[in-house]
Amino acid sequence: MKSRVKGAVFFCIMAALAGVYSVIDKNHAVYDEKVDKEACAMVSLGEGDVLEQEFLAEEDVLDSVNVKMSASGDIGDAEISFVLTDEDGGKAAEGTRTLNDLKPGKFFPLKFDSVEGCKGKTYSFRLTVEKCGEDAGVQVYAVPGASEAAPLSVEGKAAEGTLALRAVTHRFDAETFIVTLCFLLYVVLFMKWLARLFK
Repeated sequence: MKSRVKGAVFFCIMAALAGVYSVIDKNHAVYDEKVDKEACAMVSLGEGDVLEQEFLAEEDVLDSVNVKMSASGDIGDAEISFVLTDEDGGKAAEGTRTLNDLKPGKFFPLKFDSVEGCKGKTYSFRLTVEKCGEDAGVQVYAVPGASEAAPLSVEGKAAEGTLALRAVTHRFDAETFIVTLCFLLYVVLFMKWLARLFK
């Protein structure tokens, strides 16, 4: 009886640990993730340039977006701004960021206060280069394969491809929880097997 109680308590502890670990930033790519990364094109933006990408929200809550970006030249004082607009034209979120911690070719996080009631709605993400030196530039990545459901435009003109953008929701992820819990159980059972083997 005691061993069963101990086992149940131990399982609950593992489940709790797996649950904490499973609260993650869940990414939903707007673009086709199956496209070869080498095929991506770079769109260069200078000071004052504006890029806009529409996308359909897959989650009920949006906490941030990640945009794959690079920069050239001296970007010490470079700054971008962004606005997230809902399908009714209302401003859902906005913010500004400097590019000091930008890692070329990586996804750059643009966080904002949580936006709720998003699932199934179309949003417009607009990015503007506010400050950028004459010898500097900002580049974003466009994935081949234009989509009518997610059109991309640069300076008000339709552009080829889809912005390498991910909509992010910070939430509990059941898949991560199951995988993590199974891994913990495997480790425990393996350690017990080793203990019996060398006893």
